[in-house]
Amino acid sequence: MLNLEFLEDHNIIPAIIPVDLTTGANTGDRVHMKNYERCVFVLLTAIGTAGDDPVISAQQHTAASGGTSADLLFTRIRHKVGATALSAVEDFTLVEQTAAASYDSDPVAGAENQAMFVIEIRASDLTDGYDWISFNVADVGAAAQLGAALYIMCEPAYAGATPPQAIA
Repeated sequence: MLNLEFLEDHNIIPAIIPVDLTTGANTGDRVHMKNYERCVFVLLTAIGTAGDDPVISAQQHTAASGGTSADLLFTRIRHKVGATALSAVEDFTLVEQTAAASYDSDPVAGAENQAMFVIEIRASDLTDGYDWISFNVADVGAAAQLGAALYIMCEPAYAGATPPQAIA
């Protein structure tokens, strides 16, 4: 029986380093889907101010930088939202939306709570010619709200002590 460690079959890449989400548009780094079948985007946010709810958007790209960019549509978002202790929220809640390139966390009071948002993208979700993806979080407003995001790259083309590269 094969017993791979998590990081021999997955890769974790910072998308957005911890930042005050009010400092402007928060553009996530691009990751390459060529060697992976799935990317899981995870956004963690601290409590902010009512009405300053994070809006998450996804894009697909033809290059690591520059190139052509286009909206990347998704329908499913999972979240945990907790007023004082996110660690007390055991299960994720699934939200299904009409295919869109963004998700506004306003309906779940994303600014008034600690929150974790998770969106999965499959390589097959990309349009032909697009191999790179990124997630972004718009400026949330005037009051401080801390946030950070990761990409978890899954289902690599091959597994080993060093997973395939996903950044340039």
